[in-house]
Amino acid sequence: MLRCSHILCKVDNIRACVAQLEQAGFSVQWGGDPARAHNALVWFEEGPFLEFFELPRWFRWLSYPFGWRFGSSAGQRLRDWAQAGEGWCDVALEPEQYQPEAPLSLDNVSQHLRQQALAGSRVVNGSRKSVQGERVNYCFMMPRGNHLPFIVSHYHPLQRPVCVRHANGARAVAQVDFHIPLPSHCQLQRLLPADRWLNSQHGERRYVSIVVLQGWQALPQTSDFIQSLFNPSQEA
Repeated sequence: MLRCSHILCKVDNIRACVAQLEQAGFSVQWGGDPARAHNALVWFEEGPFLEFFELPRWFRWLSYPFGWRFGSSAGQRLRDWAQAGEGWCDVALEPEQYQPEAPLSLDNVSQHLRQQALAGSRVVNGSRKSVQGERVNYCFMMPRGNHLPFIVSHYHPLQRPVCVRHANGARAVAQVDFHIPLPSHCQLQRLLPADRWLNSQHGERRYVSIVVLQGWQALPQTSDFIQSLFNPSQEA
């Protein structure tokens, strides 16, 4: 029913991070006007993409009104993101099957969560303007508890480029090592019985230990921070 959508990386300075990513040979798409955007995306032609975002710690105070409006699990997740340090901080899932022209909706997912006793936040409708000034719509929700990945719709209109080339050879996300406590791990297996990308493991807390990229080779000018985020795939 669900599959891995993307992996989130929190950074202290999004402009410095984008500069490091580009220096490391990644093609980067800003989430909006580069002068004001707080996130940037690294796409691949298929499979999960990467989102890098900047979120000041004072945003944790906004988590309380956010939680009152959309549910405590939504407020807690925003608080977690605001308080996180630099590095991978979360994983997003999306419906496995959808049509690009279909209306944005997570109703079927929300119903499934209720059936699994995992109903959490209400669906949050969001939007942003792309670099070209186009309005991009999406929606997301948080399952019950603090450890499961959150769930997103696709972007409308779709944002994934048809052709993606990275100078460092990266072609796709091959594996995401995702650690969560045992009870949540069992719940995740009900939502995501098999996924070609997400390798969930038992852990004391929710965290992403590494992202494996197919074809990636670290260029000599790659910063220590960017290099710490990735492992190359052993497959050709």
